[in-house]
Amino acid sequence: MYNEFYGFSEDPFSLSPDPRVLFLAVSHYETLSSMISGIKERKGINIISGEVGTGKTTLIYALLKDLSAKIKTAFVFYTKTSFQDILKNILAELELPVFKDNLTALLVLFNKYLQERMIKDETVAIIFDEAQNLEIEVMEDIFRLCSRESPTGKLVQILLVGQPELEAKLASVRLQAFEDKIAIRNRLKPLTQKECEKYIDHRLKFVGSSSSKVLTPEAIERIVKFSDGIPRVINMVCDHAFLTGYATSNRKIDGRIVKEVLKDLGYLKPHRTVILPGVLPVLGWFKSYWAAHLRRVRLVKAILVIVILVVSGLGTLHFINKDSSLKLPSKRNERTTTLEAKLLEKEKSTGKERAVLKPTERVVSAKKDWTLSFLAHQYYNDVNPTLLDIILEFNPIITDLNRIFVNQQIQIPSITEDLLLIQAPDQNYKIYLGTFIDEQSFHSLKSRPVLKGRNFEILPRKVTPKITWLRVIAGEFKTRDEGLKTIRTLRQQGLLPAFAGSPK
Repeated sequence: MYNEFYGFSEDPFSLSPDPRVLFLAVSHYETLSSMISGIKERKGINIISGEVGTGKTTLIYALLKDLSAKIKTAFVFYTKTSFQDILKNILAELELPVFKDNLTALLVLFNKYLQERMIKDETVAIIFDEAQNLEIEVMEDIFRLCSRESPTGKLVQILLVGQPELEAKLASVRLQAFEDKIAIRNRLKPLTQKECEKYIDHRLKFVGSSSSKVLTPEAIERIVKFSDGIPRVINMVCDHAFLTGYATSNRKIDGRIVKEVLKDLGYLKPHRTVILPGVLPVLGWFKSYWAAHLRRVRLVKAILVIVILVVSGLGTLHFINKDSSLKLPSKRNERTTTLEAKLLEKEKSTGKERAVLKPTERVVSAKKDWTLSFLAHQYYNDVNPTLLDIILEFNPIITDLNRIFVNQQIQIPSITEDLLLIQAPDQNYKIYLGTFIDEQSFHSLKSRPVLKGRNFEILPRKVTPKITWLRVIAGEFKTRDEGLKTIRTLRQQGLLPAFAGSPK
């Protein structure tokens, strides 16, 4: 719409992944190089992760463009499906006719294809976009394609490209057997400030213009600061800015126009990681931050005092009338969530109040290079969103799943059936079924006979400034025993991810 007005040959900030306008920042260059070398040198399994909008899909298209004819590629971008369907997709991408769609026939056809490629000394590269959506068992089957002890197995190269959740999945115990097969792990980083400025100019020069022609320095500064280095956010802001400029007949986009645009695009703002000052006594290197944010420190101290009182049971009476176990405020630090409410539970037995039951827990001091995924694997023998969420719940001072600090004290609760039972204010009970990365992950739970007729509550769960999982609760149950019986049944059927790493 505005291209002719500004003299652009085409849309400079299209959201479609286009390798023609690929801007190779340092991280993008390193990532693309590792993708190419991993496949050409037949290294096996290659992993690329990065935040939404950093340019992962564009790099895939650039990779496909640069690979030689001796490398046959299959590009899989729909990953929320079974291994059998994925294999059918792969064969279709390799232009192989499928006459029988049972798994055995598909594998036979794929093996025959590999044998033909081996004779010609060719390579088969299978590239997955949005790989974080792959189920663990599907990943196992995919990895086996290039892990077989046979000559043809060495021809298959696997490239998984996905969001940071992919890394947590790869830490699963079930995938540990393939750990030594993962040759490359690369994290695509956001652009630096200078790279953002060059990125904008690069896109404009591609369409016959430049930053200096159509943007003021103030406009560029506002765009760069808002984007936090995410190319997709830059594209959207610039596109809206030029649309606004065209509507108001402004030949040059200034800071005022960008400011107006940002009011409408506030939802795009990547949330910055907030490090709570309450951990400052443990982290000496934060002393300067302490001095600059004294008011915030006082507030956090007050919050920590409240948390201590709650954990010790002194705050039970204050919370008993709140439905905090079922409602999730938008800010993590202000919430009293499902599992925290468990610590505040009060039961009545034989007419007398019984003491709050607090699950046994360990307190560990974080070491260098530790992550919550490492801790989940260490203490629960598995890694999944539910176990990570439980650890986060007992450590509200951690506001980012991917960020803990050396010497930080972390509580590791014991996983018990009682922990998953929630008492609502009306004295009925509900069950915490687990935390999942998307609705597809828990879709099968709804059809289970033991949960027939129950209501399901799906609560958003922000685990990093940019990642939101889904917490699932089922109910209601009239008695505590009825709720526990359902938990035991689900556990025996292997449907509760909280017990994935422990005996049923």
